Amino acid sequence: MKRNEKGFTLIELLVVIGLVPLIASGAAMGIFQVVKGNERSNNHMVAVRQVQNAGYWLSHDAQMTQGISTDDDTGTAETEVLTLTWVGWERQDEQSNQCFDFYEERYTYDSNELWRHQKITTDKYNSNGQFIETTESQSLTRVADNITGIIIPPLVGNKLNATITASVCEATEERTYEIMPRTSWA
Repeated sequence: MKRNEKGFTLIELLVVIGLVPLIASGAAMGIFQVVKGNERSNNHMVAVRQVQNAGYWLSHDAQMTQGISTDDDTGTAETEVLTLTWVGWERQDEQSNQCFDFYEERYTYDSNELWRHQKITTDKYNSNGQFIETTESQSLTRVADNITGIIIPPLVGNKLNATITASVCEATEERTYEIMPRTSWA
C-alpha cells in the first residue's frame, strides 16, 4: 500500500459492518421499551382516572342521600348498582313560589360503563301554601368507562362501602371508598 492513500481496510469495514447492527438493535430495543413503558403508564393512568370519576360521583351523591337501595328491579340487561334519594333545600322560584326538589340518582353498570340516571321532581306551592304543580327533569350521564367491577356490600352501620375496579389493557386499578352521609339513612 502506498502511504498517502486514504480509506478503510477490509478488516475495518468488516468490524463496522458487524457493530452497526448491534448498536441499531440496542437502540431499537431501548426505544421499544420506552414506548411500551409509556403505553403501560398511560393505560394505568386512564384506569386510575376512571375509578376516581366513579368514586367521586358515588361519594358526592351518597353524602347527600336520605335513602338508599341496591335492588335491581329495572327489568333490563343493565345491572342496577345503587339508587340514592334525597330532598333538596326549600327554595323560591322567580314568582316567589315555594319549591321542593326531590332527587333520585340511579347508578347502572352496563358493558364496562357506569351510568348515572338523575331524576329531579319539583313540587311548587304558592305563597298561601296551595299546591301549584309538579315538574320532572331527567338526565343520563356516563360517569366512567372501562369499569370491570363494582361491589357494594350491605351497609355497615351508617357507612356505604364501594369497591370499584377499572381495567385498560393490562393495567388495573381498584379502590375502595368508605362513604359517610351527611344525614342518617334511617
